[in-house]
Amino acid sequence: MKFDSSSRNDDSTTLIRTDAGKSAPSGGDETPSDRMAVHVVWEIGLLLLAGGVLFALTQSSGGPFAEGSWSGLFAALAPVIMLASAMAVSLRVGAVNLAVGPIALLAAWMFTDASGSGSAMALGVGLGVAAFVGIVLATLTAWLRAPGWAASGAVGGAIGLWAGSAGDPSAFMLAELPNTAVLAALGGAIGVSLFLGLVGAFSGVRARLAPIRETPSGERHGRGGLVFFGVLLSSTLAGAAGVVAAWTAVPDGGAAALPDPILLTVVALGAALVGGTSLMGRRGGVCGTVFASALVLGLMWLAEGRGWSFDPSWIALGAIVAGFLVTRLVEVMNVADETETASTRRAGSLADLREDDPPGDRERSDLDATGEYDEDFAGLGSGDPWTNTGGFRTTGGIPKQTANADPFGASGVFDDLRDSPRDGYGSPRHGR
Repeated sequence: MKFDSSSRNDDSTTLIRTDAGKSAPSGGDETPSDRMAVHVVWEIGLLLLAGGVLFALTQSSGGPFAEGSWSGLFAALAPVIMLASAMAVSLRVGAVNLAVGPIALLAAWMFTDASGSGSAMALGVGLGVAAFVGIVLATLTAWLRAPGWAASGAVGGAIGLWAGSAGDPSAFMLAELPNTAVLAALGGAIGVSLFLGLVGAFSGVRARLAPIRETPSGERHGRGGLVFFGVLLSSTLAGAAGVVAAWTAVPDGGAAALPDPILLTVVALGAALVGGTSLMGRRGGVCGTVFASALVLGLMWLAEGRGWSFDPSWIALGAIVAGFLVTRLVEVMNVADETETASTRRAGSLADLREDDPPGDRERSDLDATGEYDEDFAGLGSGDPWTNTGGFRTTGGIPKQTANADPFGASGVFDDLRDSPRDGYGSPRHGR
């Protein structure tokens, strides 16, 4: 099994065809650096919004926050951040993983069913099945080059059909995670999200993701390995989120506390988009996924606590619509102007030195580069006025007179002087 990989010709000297039908080098100068300032400003705004919502949540007298306080919020926030990070990773590699919710459900089911064999075995089974599904999904997207939404939709549908016929798992046999373990899970989720955001902020990483973004679906882009790794990592994170969600929920009478796969997918996609990850791929922030996850979950809890007259799930759906606007903002603000792009591409070019030359010299040098002057000088050595007239010959385009050449032979004006006899002083002699 082979994946798309960069060939030896994919370097800075390889020529690719541009929109104008010409050839241009495929180096990094075709992809100008993104402006990270737009992500910094947006993430500061998200931090303020999330802080305001959490403060309003503490003032609520009902709802899940009043029942579970901060420990309950942290236990619910950890899997949401993991799922949002999983969705963001898949978006960055251009293969959106819409199966993060079903994969979390499958991992939670397997973890709960294997809980009677101990925590280590249950963790291995839950994360192992998520990794296996990730390999299958990554193979579909990286090897068969199927669009991410189609491949993940098929995998998610298959998991949903299986869950409908599999019934309930065995009784949950493990104790609920203590608060210290919940804080550790939340810290790990935040750390993974920030680490992935920092890695994605490097210009070299974004440059390697650029061909995935610019290549139509189904065509070879030479980054199959990155797509495979990104989809596999996304599925594994989704499985970890399902395990944490099942372990932190309090089972009622031993019944399994399985998450809702559709709601988890909607929340994850909304939080990833609002956090600044672009739907077009490659672009994204650093802390935006964490702040957006806290904002979306906080708004859902606030709506339930205040008794608003609509289902809190609509907030997650509204986050997706708002994420479309955020994607548009990120794409527009990341486009470098023509002057900056031109200066970036021409930096270090010898052609920039000609801009200081006088206009006449610059025009002449431009014509020399096109070959028009060379053709004219070449014509001087082959044209009729010089080659076959008066015994002249050319060397390098400059006419030279050969031996015994007659400079007046072409005109015929001085034929009488040339043909008449001459005396020793060069004067014509008549009458002889």
